[in-house]
Amino acid sequence: MKTLFLPLLICVTANTICFGQSNSLQSKFLIDSLATIQKRVEQSIIPSRYMAQKYILETDTIKGWENIKVTLYEYSVDNGKKIGKVYMANADAEKLATWIITTCVTLTNKLDKKNTDFLIKSIRNASGGQFPVKGIVYENMDGKGYYPYVFKDGVTVFLKQTTTDNLSLITNGNIKKTGKYARIISTTREEFNNKFPSKNTRGIEWLNIVREEYKFALQSDTNNLLIAWANGKIK
Repeated sequence: MKTLFLPLLICVTANTICFGQSNSLQSKFLIDSLATIQKRVEQSIIPSRYMAQKYILETDTIKGWENIKVTLYEYSVDNGKKIGKVYMANADAEKLATWIITTCVTLTNKLDKKNTDFLIKSIRNASGGQFPVKGIVYENMDGKGYYPYVFKDGVTVFLKQTTTDNLSLITNGNIKKTGKYARIISTTREEFNNKFPSKNTRGIEWLNIVREEYKFALQSDTNNLLIAWANGKIK
């Protein structure tokens, strides 16, 4: 896969983004390199999706996710000792590869293997490309055992009335605190605001931002949550 450099066009002001140039590069790399990146995603990210075990149902009626296909899975960890259920909106390998390519082009105007490798590894380590819409995510964060984390709209949440199995309790009205990191690559509020400063990410609004950005990403070639995280990390 070749690295392509294209001189920056002269814009009206120093802060103007040359969208035509960026879109042209994205189109080129999506044609030339999508199959290659997709294969690497299939080999590295997809096998790490440990929660996509027992399919239960698919729905497009989850509140806030209407008309988006969301899949409910049941899965086990710790040799079957712990069982969780979670609704997920997982992007397929082609979509993940597309986001990786457009993130690189948007931020660097090129497509380097070191950057695509870095993003693939970071997504795999952060989430396995799994996006929990609502449910229980068991994770072994410190190597001392699996702990159940409640997720809503791709972010850890802390409930007033806690649960490990009653997903109906995972509602905005039952949330007392929201977590810091957003799936699929652990984007923080600060990272998102640095790239998109006009958005309100305080408190529960962070869930709304993550949900709407991810929904948009599922239906487009770009993922702003990925772009915000990678901003300044790839060159």
